[in-house]
Amino acid sequence: MDTAQRFAEFADVAERSGSSLYAAWARGVASDADLVALIDRARASQRQPVLVFAVSRLLGSGLGPFPSLRTWLLAHADRFVHELDRRSTQTNDVRRVAPVAAALTRIEAPVALLEVGASAGLCLYPDRYAVTVDGPSGSVVLGDARSAVRVRAVSRGMLVPTSARLPEIRFRAGLDLSPLDVRDDADLLWLETLLWPGQDERVALLRAAARIAAAEPTEVREGDAVGGLSEMVGLVHPTLTPVVVSTGSLVYLPGERRQAFVDEIARLGVRWISYEKSGSLGGIDATLPAAARERQHFATLALDGRAIATGDAHGTVLEAV
Repeated sequence: MDTAQRFAEFADVAERSGSSLYAAWARGVASDADLVALIDRARASQRQPVLVFAVSRLLGSGLGPFPSLRTWLLAHADRFVHELDRRSTQTNDVRRVAPVAAALTRIEAPVALLEVGASAGLCLYPDRYAVTVDGPSGSVVLGDARSAVRVRAVSRGMLVPTSARLPEIRFRAGLDLSPLDVRDDADLLWLETLLWPGQDERVALLRAAARIAAAEPTEVREGDAVGGLSEMVGLVHPTLTPVVVSTGSLVYLPGERRQAFVDEIARLGVRWISYEKSGSLGGIDATLPAAARERQHFATLALDGRAIATGDAHGTVLEAV
């Protein structure tokens, strides 16, 4: 898919998601040969619309109509391309804690939570957040019901019984190619800028989660999801059950590297919770019942490589399988 087509398709996504500004920006870029050529100066992996727009905003483009964005980009071309090449999409949506928490209830032993693609590690605190799962038998609150971070998911089908509880989380650590630190104002600003304009509730949720993470900081190491996994697992005390978590991060790995990650999980013999885009992990998709494979869904929630639910992009609607 070329850059113009990628932005044209993103415009439709942005429109459906309620961002008329990003939709207009994306349509403008898609039909502008000069801007397409500018963006194509960056590495292919960096030409994501959300990343392009976030970098523009971070550097000072403002939130004006498309013509003002165009003028700004052409006037700051070199600086823009340099920054685009060094950045990565690192939102790691806090709402994805809900499917992670749902899967964690199926593990009883005290655990060490280890996340790949952890960004600032905000999804490593399900026990510090109030995670409500609304199911067919009622609602269950996992974690800390008094928490300022409140995440809710609707479950169709029996995914989490009302009697379910999270296991004790005694250790947490993350792994990321470019770790962020919520105690750093510049890193926190980048996380906020990655959110779309007008998403005030998501900004508030991010800030509340950041306060919890800053009060109880955990280490997010710099490293590759495959090459750094063994060392991260090696940090875990033998009395704890290592649980590796990946939420929307493996899709950024090339296919062979993705399989290498799956193979490394098996070699290390650790538990694994994944909430990844459907189709990105063929082995997991193969464990979905035929009826579930036929339904439209964005992501698949799996425990130890077996699907237990499907869901939307942010883990707010889940369907047990």
